[in-house]
This record gives sequence, structure tokens and C-alpha cells, in this order.
Amino acid sequence: MMTLLNDYFKIDSRTADHDETLFRITLLPEYRAYAGHFPGNPVSPGVCNIQMIRECAQLLTGKRLFLGYISQCRLSAVITPQTTPQLQLRMQLSVEADGIYGVRATVGDGTVTCIDFKGELTSVK
Repeated sequence: MMTLLNDYFKIDSRTADHDETLFRITLLPEYRAYAGHFPGNPVSPGVCNIQMIRECAQLLTGKRLFLGYISQCRLSAVITPQTTPQLQLRMQLSVEADGIYGVRATVGDGTVTCIDFKGELTSVK
């Protein structure tokens, strides 16, 4: 399974407070997708940001997770390695059923929320 950790993004720190975990993330501008998305004006692909959320959830659970469904995904601001290289990913993860995790996440620069995500991730049995 493809991972984007240390290719598209790196995690600078991870802190937990009650039911929320904060990941401080740096986007890596040399990621290969930026060459075509878009040449001379790189924009972070939305699918890469959703994958980043999934991979951070995997770190919290210690399990391989797959996207079950997305009930909400608002992309409200553009993420680029030039204008928003430092991101904060705030995540709440809950066990919904055996092997099913509810995830609520926001991604932003500390001032502006760029992504508001809610969905379910499923672990491999």
C-alpha cells in the first residue's frame, strides 16, 4: 500500500489532549505530484490530504486502515507547499464497532481551516 509519509508530508510533532490529537505537519515541496498539479503553481491534491488524514489515523490505532466512507469533506482553502507549508491536523478518533473507526479531522495553518473531514475508516481483519 502506498504511503505519503516522508514523501508528501512529514510529521514534526504529535501531541494528545483528551480525545484530540494534534499533528504538526510540514509539506514536502519536492513531492512528484506537484510537477503536474500544477506546473509552476503547485497545489496540494485533495486526495493526498485525505490520504494524510488516513495515515495519521493509522499511527494512532497502530492498524492498517482503509477509507470506509466520507460523510463530510469540505475543502475551504487551497493548500500549497509555498503558502501553507506548515499545517496542523487535529483529529478525533473513536471506535464505532469492531474494526470501524469514526474520524473527525480538520487541517489548517493554525489560523485558517482548509479541510473539514468526517468519515469512517475500517481496519483489516
